[in-house]
Amino acid sequence: MKSNTSFIRNFFIFLSLPFFTAAAYAQTAAFDSLLQVPGLETLEIAAPVPVQAETYPDMEQDRKPGKQLSNAGGERVLDLVRFERDAKANTYRWGQMRIEDAQLEEVYFGFRSASVGHNFIMFSFKGGEKLVVEVLPWKKKGEKFDPIVAGMTGKYVLVWNMVSFDSFLETAVGRDNLYVDVYPMKLSREEKLRMLDAAIAEATRDYGGEKYNTMTNSCSSNALKVFAKATGHHLVIARMLPSVVIKHLKMRGFLGEALHYDTSNWQGK
Repeated sequence: MKSNTSFIRNFFIFLSLPFFTAAAYAQTAAFDSLLQVPGLETLEIAAPVPVQAETYPDMEQDRKPGKQLSNAGGERVLDLVRFERDAKANTYRWGQMRIEDAQLEEVYFGFRSASVGHNFIMFSFKGGEKLVVEVLPWKKKGEKFDPIVAGMTGKYVLVWNMVSFDSFLETAVGRDNLYVDVYPMKLSREEKLRMLDAAIAEATRDYGGEKYNTMTNSCSSNALKVFAKATGHHLVIARMLPSVVIKHLKMRGFLGEALHYDTSNWQGK
């Protein structure tokens, strides 16, 4: 008896399916025709865009550790590269940069003024990309850098930073009214490629907890470490100050003539 009742119920459900389908189609068609009525506007509700939380909210927003997402076939994808700044909020856009080893043109050793100065390495590519790789003390927001006492007693964590050169100039020249000199390095093609490889390897390695030191583990000493790995030239400099490093490299014949940027010749482009 139970099986007969089940059969009859399923039979009636089967018979009613076309009616349900027709009703659903009629509703859909009616709704479509409503949308097509002339003069009637429909609103598009955008999906909510997730707000990206700052990874290091207590630290300075112009520096953070970068990553190399891939390196295959001579093409690299770098992540957490610093780009343009929001002047009102004084925050930056951090994103990806794709570079090709074969497109590498020049390698520059750089100097930025202010305080004791600052050294960095810059790479330019045929596609127009210009990438700065630098070491900085990782300061808290609003904290003033003390190169002598705090900078030599382990107060600051060391951070490698990857920055587009446009962003670097906008901050140094546009925001801080400093000047920047970049010197093309007199290197072979193989040495330039090794400089790029060594710089990216250093900038994306795990250096968590490593302390910055103005004299022994600084912007200058790490730039020279990359230079030594690429060329085999281990330079001994008594005073590890950025301006002294530039003078020493020039004296040894490793640098060409500087390209100079300041407020008189840089217009934000």
